[in-house]
Amino acid sequence: MSHKEAVSQKLPLIALLLGAVTLSLTGGCLLLAGTYQYQTDLFLDDWAAKNRQPEPLAWMVAEEAARKAASLYPVANGDYLDRLGRVYDWQQINEPIAGEQAKGSRQQAIHAYRAAIKARPNWPFSHNNLATAKLRQGELDDEFKLAMVNGFTLGPWRQNAYRQTAYLGLVSWHTLNAQQQHTVTKAIHNGLTHTTQSKRQTEQLLARLQRQDLLTTAD
Repeated sequence: MSHKEAVSQKLPLIALLLGAVTLSLTGGCLLLAGTYQYQTDLFLDDWAAKNRQPEPLAWMVAEEAARKAASLYPVANGDYLDRLGRVYDWQQINEPIAGEQAKGSRQQAIHAYRAAIKARPNWPFSHNNLATAKLRQGELDDEFKLAMVNGFTLGPWRQNAYRQTAYLGLVSWHTLNAQQQHTVTKAIHNGLTHTTQSKRQTEQLLARLQRQDLLTTAD
């Protein structure tokens, strides 16, 4: 048997071994990414339960975990990127709208949500989150309005989607065109008619923002 023939016979085995190594490495990355994502979720759930801005050290640990989860995943993962955006959102959540101190973290949240939408364009909550981050940044521009509308259009009967669209639309009402305002009134309508709880919450939102006039408009 010639050297060339011997090599040719070994090629399938080499290819099989390379495939096994690749699968093993990919599986390891997936496992690590999932572990870091679980750690991120623990922080996000804790901050949401306490409803207060996280301590700097806790935030740094969460940010590192969220970044590693997103970077270790073999492809762009919209779920992981969305959580990374939420971590940046929480960093200085107590700062006022357009606050200078929070501009950096809020811009990072916006970048993460854009990446999440690119990876998973039909997930309504990433659009909601992008619009919310833009509002906090004081950017009521076309991107904000498109994200607000898409959040509702992609999830019209998802409670978080119509509730957030209603809030975002009401606080930016004066900047919206007639079609965008109509989307907001549809979100309010869904909130008023979906469940008893959503009706109460929507009525409270309208009262807080002094827009009870939309109670009848949204019927």
